[in-house]
Amino acid sequence: MIFLYIYTKFISMEKKLLVGVLGNLGAGKTTTWKTLFQKNVHTGKHVRFVVIHDVKIPVFLINRAPLERKTELEYILPNEDPQIVLSSFLYHKDVKKNFDFFIAKGYELYIIWLNPGYYDANEKDLFYNAGIINYLLSHEACVSVKSSKKTPESRVNEIKNYIYSWYMTNNK
Repeated sequence: MIFLYIYTKFISMEKKLLVGVLGNLGAGKTTTWKTLFQKNVHTGKHVRFVVIHDVKIPVFLINRAPLERKTELEYILPNEDPQIVLSSFLYHKDVKKNFDFFIAKGYELYIIWLNPGYYDANEKDLFYNAGIINYLLSHEACVSVKSSKKTPESRVNEIKNYIYSWYMTNNK
């Protein structure tokens, strides 16, 4: 008798999170990461850890927005997709390409938008014509609007709480 064994391989897609800070030059993106890590931080080549409520959570940081550095994301990120990516994003009509990269890779999006309209001559064009926020919302992103005129601690605490709850929910 010949037994035929059929194995079904269930591919478990690991959940992934992008925490992005969207803003113009000088809006406070770098200050956000500096406050989160409690020191000056730069984009690295490897995952680092952020400690939240005594839990070491692995993250990959892109401190300078890809559009500012004029570099494609695939050249910044490691070969293997990090579970959690923290990234700065320049508020620019082409930023959708950056978000498309993460959406195509299955990342959930949590975006903090800093200082919308503050000293921004192109804000109406970007908001209405480029539709960046509507685009994010149509991809089920969670978008939070913050002023960086206030101290960064409140937005950083919001980021910490989001990362912590997401990480604890998805890493049981």
